[in-house]
Amino acid sequence: MNKNRMWVIGSVLAMAVTVAAGWLIGISPQLATVASANSDRANVIASNTRNGILLAKLKRDYENIDALKNQVATLHESVPTSADVSSFVTELNTLANARKVTLKSINVSDARAYTPMTQAAAAKTTTSSSPQTNPKITTTNFVTIPVTIGVTGDYSKVLDFVNDVQLGRRLFLVSTLSSMGATNSKGVKGSPTTSGGSQRVDSTIAGFMYVLLS
Repeated sequence: MNKNRMWVIGSVLAMAVTVAAGWLIGISPQLATVASANSDRANVIASNTRNGILLAKLKRDYENIDALKNQVATLHESVPTSADVSSFVTELNTLANARKVTLKSINVSDARAYTPMTQAAAAKTTTSSSPQTNPKITTTNFVTIPVTIGVTGDYSKVLDFVNDVQLGRRLFLVSTLSSMGATNSKGVKGSPTTSGGSQRVDSTIAGFMYVLLS
């Protein structure tokens, strides 16, 4: 092998080493930096898009803030942070007067801790959907108060009263309703009708109101 050929081979090897070194030292890190910058740019664009959507929602919510405040106030009235029995009794009297029935008695029992529906009980329900639950509702902050209401009036009006109570400002869940013919002036009980007639009845409404402790 002559010297010229050796110089050529050496020059080629030197250029190859130079190119490799240039790639490792200069070009490859630059490409990695560009790739990282592109990834960061894509993440920033995605984050800005999400923030833009959230900001638009907040703006819409703020435009309806008065309605939201009214909704919160209504919910607090429906399930207050204390028993507030007097307000519930006042509402019952108002509804009874509107339906022209007479409240005979209101018995409020001691509050008791809320008992969540167990999986076994849920499995026995006839509905295919799972019971609605909320992790913020617990046995320590949510209580039920049994209430029994005695009322006298026309059968159809009593039914209207029961409907009004369930749709009233205070959340009240009726569990049972029983009726019997009201006692007449001679002390004789009649037989209640079941078709919404004018027969006067003595009815007992049992149910629950609720308190969400703050």
